[in-house]
Amino acid sequence: MSNLTLDGAVLLFKALGNKARLQILNSLHSGDKNVSELCSSTGLDQARVSHELKCLVVCGLVNYRREGRYIVYAVNRDTILPIMKAAEEHVRRYYDRLTSCSIISDARSVRINELRI
Repeated sequence: MSNLTLDGAVLLFKALGNKARLQILNSLHSGDKNVSELCSSTGLDQARVSHELKCLVVCGLVNYRREGRYIVYAVNRDTILPIMKAAEEHVRRYYDRLTSCSIISDARSVRINELRI
């Protein structure tokens, strides 16, 4: 990887390294949704969903389209969906190691069922 690619990968993983954003991506994995539907499926309030969607759209993780008076969001299936699937597989294989890593020790507070993508 070039330095530019490495720097971009760091930014990508920062964008993915937020539980609220992962909840939104997980919800969009099952189908396209508007903000109201995302609030219902994630349990997050409207302001938080809108804030996190801005990041996800700007970073290219989520696409959107207008349907009447609604904006409907969709996960980027070409690039982000494969990453989500790879993350799920990695967590399945290495969950114990992830939770035992003292460098990322806050992972210990996350339950395996919350990580399902």
